[in-house]
Amino acid sequence: MNPIVIYSTHRTNTAKIALAIAQTANCNSVELTKTFDVSTVALDNYDLIFLGTGIRGGEPYVELLNFIKTADLGTGKRFVLFMTWAGGGASNKLAYERVKEALEQRGQNLESDYFVCLGQTFGFARRGRPNEADVAAAQKWATEKLK
Repeated sequence: MNPIVIYSTHRTNTAKIALAIAQTANCNSVELTKTFDVSTVALDNYDLIFLGTGIRGGEPYVELLNFIKTADLGTGKRFVLFMTWAGGGASNKLAYERVKEALEQRGQNLESDYFVCLGQTFGFARRGRPNEADVAAAQKWATEKLK
């Protein structure tokens, strides 16, 4: 199995989880930014793609959606999703559905077993999140995905 971690982060929450997953999977990670050139990532050599994003108002970050819409995704890949969020309502389910829909429009499938944990929000809310327990849970989830 040859995995890669591709993620978008606006703070450091998703990056913290992404780097922990990449370490567990012993693979490269790529941070998507607003000026990211999708042609710099060739997914031909990867068969498991960990996609990561924060959630704002039930929406995954636009950088991740733009990547899905414009990158050469290839065929025969497994896509799995991890997210960080503020814990509001069902916004994690809404974000999952948006990523799933974007992948399906490109002829790809998103596995239903996603990982989500709290992230620190503005000010003091959820200070210290994601914490060590969140990181350990993400690594355990990634290990299961690697099987």
